[in-house]
Amino acid sequence: MKKSIPILLGTLLSTGFSHAYAEALDMSKKDNLEMCVEYFSEPSEEIKQAYFKELDHRGQLSYQDHSRLPKGEVGPSSTMCGMYMAKGKPLEEHSRQIRPMTFKSVHIYPDMYYVIQSGMIVEGYERKEGVMPPKLTIEQPAVQPPPVLYGGSKHP
Repeated sequence: MKKSIPILLGTLLSTGFSHAYAEALDMSKKDNLEMCVEYFSEPSEEIKQAYFKELDHRGQLSYQDHSRLPKGEVGPSSTMCGMYMAKGKPLEEHSRQIRPMTFKSVHIYPDMYYVIQSGMIVEGYERKEGVMPPKLTIEQPAVQPPPVLYGGSKHP
């Protein structure tokens, strides 16, 4: 009985402390991406909920993130923030601007490749040994044929 009282008291104090800490966090100074990454490794459920509410309030989560995040899943239409919240930081990522204000990235995790365009997951590929990640752009030949081929047809 003597050992259970300090353990119970410690649990109650730590729960109360983490709840108070979650309320006292000044999230206005935190960057969106910083909170997304911290969510994954945060042990306190109260602080995770505070991050989730703040990121949702800032418009960083999609409707898919709301249903997939409790299961730790991501997929098409999930946001990059939701991916970081569910999977943590990737092993590697490569990005490229494909049009003005449009960026495409490949995020490499131990089991998957996720292709993200403008902050949303568009494709997910399983990682297999000997298979390269998806390319960010299609390589164009040095000299391309003309868009209209001349010859071969006669005009009346």
